[in-house]
Amino acid sequence: MVVRYQIACVLCLAWTSVFSQFEKNYIPSPVQDTIPAAIYQALQTKLTLDKSRVTEPKGQVNAYLKELYTKRTDLVIEQFNNDYFIVDDNLSPYLQSILENIYTANPSLPRETKVYAFRSDAVNAMSYGEGTIAFTLGLLSRMETEAQIAYVLCHELAHYHSHHSDIKMAKFAKLNYDKELKRQVKAIAKSEYGQYTKFSQLMRSLDISITRHSREKEFEADSIALLYYLNTAYDTHAPVRTLEILDSADISLYRKNLDLKKYFDFTNYRFKEQWLSYIPSTTWHASDSDNDSLHTHPSCARRIIALQRQLKSQKPKDTQHVKHNAMRTRSEFEQAASAFHFKSFGKTLFKSMILAEHYPDNAYAHALIGQSLYQLYLHQKNHELGKVLALPDPRFDENYDRVLTFLHTLRLMELGSLAYHYTATKKETFSTSEDFIYAWWLSSHTEVSQDDPARIKSEYIARFPSGKYIAMMH
Repeated sequence: MVVRYQIACVLCLAWTSVFSQFEKNYIPSPVQDTIPAAIYQALQTKLTLDKSRVTEPKGQVNAYLKELYTKRTDLVIEQFNNDYFIVDDNLSPYLQSILENIYTANPSLPRETKVYAFRSDAVNAMSYGEGTIAFTLGLLSRMETEAQIAYVLCHELAHYHSHHSDIKMAKFAKLNYDKELKRQVKAIAKSEYGQYTKFSQLMRSLDISITRHSREKEFEADSIALLYYLNTAYDTHAPVRTLEILDSADISLYRKNLDLKKYFDFTNYRFKEQWLSYIPSTTWHASDSDNDSLHTHPSCARRIIALQRQLKSQKPKDTQHVKHNAMRTRSEFEQAASAFHFKSFGKTLFKSMILAEHYPDNAYAHALIGQSLYQLYLHQKNHELGKVLALPDPRFDENYDRVLTFLHTLRLMELGSLAYHYTATKKETFSTSEDFIYAWWLSSHTEVSQDDPARIKSEYIARFPSGKYIAMMH
């Protein structure tokens, strides 16, 4: 009983600490316009080293494989330049510190990798193969302890240090110049019937099924990762628990439907009950990038069994569970900020409302709600709503799907009214937040506004003479 009481007290203190940290405001991680020079140079140095290690005897294959290495590095650079990698003082250094713990516990491994938080709500991590590891915000928000993060990183290190990417590219380069393969492909191309079926059969015979290859390497990576992990001081329960979390990744963390009326019912603009009408769509619209599932991964249940079998001979190690509540919450805020940056304003609105549910006094969450509503209004006015608002889709979680349906129900003036009244009714509460004042200034440009944008701008400049939005307020 005493132990349970102590654990409860620790959890309460952790929650109180996290809540107080994000209760009033949030400052999002900076967005890099271009890849930092030091990171770019490190990637080019590693590329030169990787090319020097290519030993393919055939000249064409050798040159092509080096070209593939270049394209791989170019992809990483492109994703830095497209703002997916987060280079900040919080999330990425935190992940890197855990990676350093793993390397310290495994001194035989060369320290050739760097890990960065990655702007995506997909629940995943990935090794690009040249030394860069991406750990998505979606996965970070699911992790409960530092130990679970460590196991994921061990898994990605297993992919990298086993050269899975290099092996795959070498195989592809050889096949690209395989005369017999080219002969078979040409023969299939000349077939009058069944080209797709024949080509698929050929690919399967060469074991080039991405899904099958991935499954094989995932189990191998799990096994190697566990060896790395067991050398650390982290507890032995985390690897299995991590896979359990991944196994439930398709289930939303936010199952309770948002109360839209609570957010959008105003004294001077009443909520319309018909806005709540919801019939799930029967049409699939979501692209692969919208889908946060892990269907490309092998069965987590089977992977768990394999890990448990490997752990049987290990003595249980019950070290302290190091929570990472603050980083988990920070990743949730960054998901909303990233959605706004990438102009996915329907998703921003949804994620910001979820944040407002947990942190009702957080000015940044409410500012994103106001800014998202205005952007949806503006894009609908310019007949570009489809660019920034996903269509309802039965594959989405019902909570998100309901919000999308609600937004598509609104007419132009209704969207403008919600944007204006939302910010106007909260302007006094969040008067010290430049993010929220900017949201109010934006919404003052709607046709229903009763506020003067010039006056709001003057008040903003007076309060924030070096404000980040001054250049945008024209």
